[in-house]
Amino acid sequence: MFVRPSNPSGNRAFTMLELMMSVAIFGLIMLSVLSCWKVIVTGTIIAKNAAAAAQRARIGIKSVEEALECAEIDQRNLQFYAFLNDTSQKFASLSLAARLPAAFPGSSLFGDNLVRRVTFTVQADKDNNGQNNLVMEQSPLLEALDSVNTPYPITLARDVNIFMLEFWSTNQNEWVVSFDPTNQFPPVIRVTLGCGHSADHPDVPYEVIVRTVAMPAKEHQ
Repeated sequence: MFVRPSNPSGNRAFTMLELMMSVAIFGLIMLSVLSCWKVIVTGTIIAKNAAAAAQRARIGIKSVEEALECAEIDQRNLQFYAFLNDTSQKFASLSLAARLPAAFPGSSLFGDNLVRRVTFTVQADKDNNGQNNLVMEQSPLLEALDSVNTPYPITLARDVNIFMLEFWSTNQNEWVVSFDPTNQFPPVIRVTLGCGHSADHPDVPYEVIVRTVAMPAKEHQ
């Protein structure tokens, strides 16, 4: 029978094989801990980004919805009241005249100018990070756009990858993607806004909100 030789000091010593196995086991444990930590951190970041995208989308869609609900047209002054939209590009754009409430974003800057032209467009982020933002611009309806009365921009939503307009056609009895008349409103407009994305899927938004807005039936008198 083989007997391990005794240590002169009376203490059992570790062999090189035991030390290597201990280091390997410790390394595996640390690797598992770091992997779990990475999953937790990544999940937290994704959750925060998704929550932020949802909040931005809600703010953006609410402003568009409110502007549409307050829209006005005056046939005698169509150069000011024209209803304009463009859905031919990746992102839609919208411009209209509206009588906006005091609680509407930016209203405090316009004093008694309740009726303003409001324009919604998707623009590239100024930081050149490859993202697009939903920007709302306002200007007094009947005042010239000079150095004082330039459109006031507000970024409503960041990292926008969907901004789409659809119009209900009473003739076709279905949704259409274009509305050409500038002197009237479609009966109903459907607005779709998507914000946020993951690193692996830049065109798939974290949050998509769809709102259907019934347009005002009466013209401004």
